[in-house]
Amino acid sequence: MKVTRRAMLAGLAATPAAASAASFCWRHGHGTVLLFDPDLPEGRAFARGGQAWNRAVEPISGDRIRFARAVFARRPAMVQGVSRQSDAVLLAEVAAEEGYDQLALSVDGVALAWTFAPRIGG
Repeated sequence: MKVTRRAMLAGLAATPAAASAASFCWRHGHGTVLLFDPDLPEGRAFARGGQAWNRAVEPISGDRIRFARAVFARRPAMVQGVSRQSDAVLLAEVAAEEGYDQLALSVDGVALAWTFAPRIGG
């Protein structure tokens, strides 16, 4: 195998990224948590899609703040879901308190689809 300067630089550039990813997973846990509002047709469809991919999905239930704190205490690598605006706002507040950023948000009628991931670098 011939080693070129370009290949050597690419390998050197990838080393810190790989080390950072390992540290990130250790600090922030593994996996994606899928949440849904069982009263919304869009939420139920989201849950069926997650189950079709053998993902664990959880209905949003009970006291929303306590529910969200329990979810984010597990330090998942990503939290995705479909809910009403009120639940999305409460989940976003807890996510921010726990060091997560909102990466995506889309609106379809009364249903909001959203994604949170841990804040990187701070």
